[in-house]
Amino acid sequence: MQTNIINSQVNLPAGYAVLDALPYPIIILDNDNYFVWLNHAGETFFNSSLAIFKGSSAEEYFNSDSVLIKMISRVRQTASSLSEHSVSLSLPRLKDTIVNIQVGPFYSNDEFIVISLQKNTLEQVAKSRTHFKGAALSMSKVTALLAHEIRNPLAGIKGAAQLLELELGQENQELSNLIVTETDRIIKLLERIEKLSADKPLHLEHINIHEVLDHCLMVSGSSFGRHLIIQRDFDPSLPAISADRDLLIQLFLNLFKNASEATKQNDSLLVKTSYALSTPHSASNQYGLNQLPLQIDIIDTGSGISPELQGYVFEPFISNKLNGSGLGLALVASVVSEHGGAIEVSSAAGETHFKINLPIDIAGPAFAGKNKDGL
Repeated sequence: MQTNIINSQVNLPAGYAVLDALPYPIIILDNDNYFVWLNHAGETFFNSSLAIFKGSSAEEYFNSDSVLIKMISRVRQTASSLSEHSVSLSLPRLKDTIVNIQVGPFYSNDEFIVISLQKNTLEQVAKSRTHFKGAALSMSKVTALLAHEIRNPLAGIKGAAQLLELELGQENQELSNLIVTETDRIIKLLERIEKLSADKPLHLEHINIHEVLDHCLMVSGSSFGRHLIIQRDFDPSLPAISADRDLLIQLFLNLFKNASEATKQNDSLLVKTSYALSTPHSASNQYGLNQLPLQIDIIDTGSGISPELQGYVFEPFISNKLNGSGLGLALVASVVSEHGGAIEVSSAAGETHFKINLPIDIAGPAFAGKNKDGL
């Protein structure tokens, strides 16, 4: 049964009037998901009044399978807040508007849900995606050039070491062997880096993203990230993805190393996985696989990225570090792009947040018994 609190205001404290002054829409739902309150900005946004909304069900207004309704359901299950960026809302009086959504328990009554919507223009979304793709393309060209230029002198170094080995005594041959071995290792690394070139296919396999993340966190925690408090918040229901395992490992190790270099003793690194309920990346990629978006959030409590660099961190040779090469995050952007995903970053002193969306292969082994058409 619908709970009516509009007139009595029993459960709405006097301070809720502050919400009415906010410049973006605020909605409050009761425990049955009926509208009980809407601020003035919300009335303007929806081109409707609180009197019309009152008594309506959110499931009826927003469509029961919409992103927002799924978020509301998840917040009720977890009793914690949830946010989604660049969600497309299509309503009777509101066509294809892109918004950022935050949903959480109401601070005076956790049976109630409060929703905020902040408009995000299509121009902003298009600009962000264009910049990201440009950074990935630049990185692809840079890696191809570097791999070619480095391989030639390496071949000379290896050849010289092999010639010296013939003339050296047994006690010094170990050193020449080390040169040859390390040269071979670098050549293999270059071959892996060349995979970043857009015209070379990925080595795709079905991968459990949590196994990859656990491996990278183990490497980080035993080496450059020993000073960090590492936290995991994994969604165990996520299915496998089709991805290049080696490149994903390189991607996450780069991000974890960046976090370790921006943090001090006992700072934290949180790695979280979840379904991304928004739809901008739910499409078929270059490999023809049907997808649903998987989200990985990597959050550290370090010094952050300087504001003037935040819009350029995925470009080659742009670095926030004194002696940084500026290739780590460019490599990350390229790997994400090659997998048909997207990455964004927000940062301030005390928190840097990377959000990565990767495709989930719904025809993968976690969905055995169904073909690509769902039959």
